[in-house]
Amino acid sequence: MRKLIPALAIIALSCWSVLAQSAPGYQLDNFDFNAVQIQTPKIEPAKKPLPGTKRLITSRNYTHTPEPGALVHLTSQPINPSLGGFTTGNSAVDNFIVESGKRNSVDPLLLYSIMHQESSFKPRALSYKGARGLMQLMPFTASRFGVTNIWDPKQNIEGGARYMRFLLDLFSGDVRLALAGYNAGEGAVMKYGYQVPPYSETREYVRRIGRRYSLIRDPESAAKAKAGLATDQVAQKDPTPLNMYERSVFMTRLPDGRLQLVSQ
Repeated sequence: MRKLIPALAIIALSCWSVLAQSAPGYQLDNFDFNAVQIQTPKIEPAKKPLPGTKRLITSRNYTHTPEPGALVHLTSQPINPSLGGFTTGNSAVDNFIVESGKRNSVDPLLLYSIMHQESSFKPRALSYKGARGLMQLMPFTASRFGVTNIWDPKQNIEGGARYMRFLLDLFSGDVRLALAGYNAGEGAVMKYGYQVPPYSETREYVRRIGRRYSLIRDPESAAKAKAGLATDQVAQKDPTPLNMYERSVFMTRLPDGRLQLVSQ
């Protein structure tokens, strides 16, 4: 009888342990016979995004493909060794354009076209936005490209040429994108997938300078230029604001035989 009691106790304990393991949510601890409850963490349902909330699904790298009919690339044409008979009306400024163009491998005629739009060859031109000088440099841009005196014609032109060289390198020689960057900043061109930004001012800027540049690079244009106008008849007016349509730009031949762009 004494042996039977312990045996019955062991059997009862074993049955209790089995029942504890089979009870919902309970199991035996590895180190003793105390039954412990296992708390299963609740799985919260996924929260729906609030209306209007944007989620980043994937990233995208833009690749640059020049648009059909883009302006001539500087990588495909030789750099002009001079202004090709064109003048700003100031021989010193003409020389600065040619020197800076050669030094930075930027077509002097492209710099000439930009300058005509930006300042009409006026060295003291000042825009309402604060752009200054012949190439209409903003103070930050001037400092960025090493200009210490923004009103000095030589430094101003050199700063503009360096900036154009930077933009042409950045946009693989695409003149349209470089011009858009000169007007709106390179960040805007990259923001819109390496295309001309959808700003009416920038698109008009690219159109105007593109037309000037194409005009003076056309060999037949010089032959058709009007001749014999007096110097005071081609005095440059202030540039037509970019928010207004520019009626016409043509070239004229000065009494000394040189050519000059004229806005009307």
